[in-house]
Amino acid sequence: MRTLILLTILSATACAGLLSWSPTVSVQVTTPQRYSLSLGISGVDWGSAFGSESGFLIRVEPGVSGGKLHAGTRNAFSLALIPILSVDVTGALMYTWNDPWNGLQDDQTYAGMELRFGALPVVVSAGYYKHIAGSDTEHNWIGYLGAGIGF
Repeated sequence: MRTLILLTILSATACAGLLSWSPTVSVQVTTPQRYSLSLGISGVDWGSAFGSESGFLIRVEPGVSGGKLHAGTRNAFSLALIPILSVDVTGALMYTWNDPWNGLQDDQTYAGMELRFGALPVVVSAGYYKHIAGSDTEHNWIGYLGAGIGF
């Protein structure tokens, strides 16, 4: 509940044009993480009534069977102070736990790139990851797919 209140306050402040950044939030079904919650901040200002902007993006994505840390860029088109369309390009680190989908093992680390497209409220993402740590020798490269709701 505290997180929801904090996000509401941050969103309201960003919409008022007082901050030069905005929050990003989504709930997704993903492979291999199963279900995940994505929380982050973007350098795209919500203070614009109409137009497009780009900026930095930092996002964490804990899930049922893994977690990710993203850093990259976001391009967004806003209408009436709300980002209606967005495209994120990020580098990411992913760590697995709790029996991830696609036959991956627990306690594995992957590094890769991810592309995410949002058309309020739909979010879809895809990526490609390289195995960098752990004992799973069968999955040197893995694909990532996700879909959900958010902004």
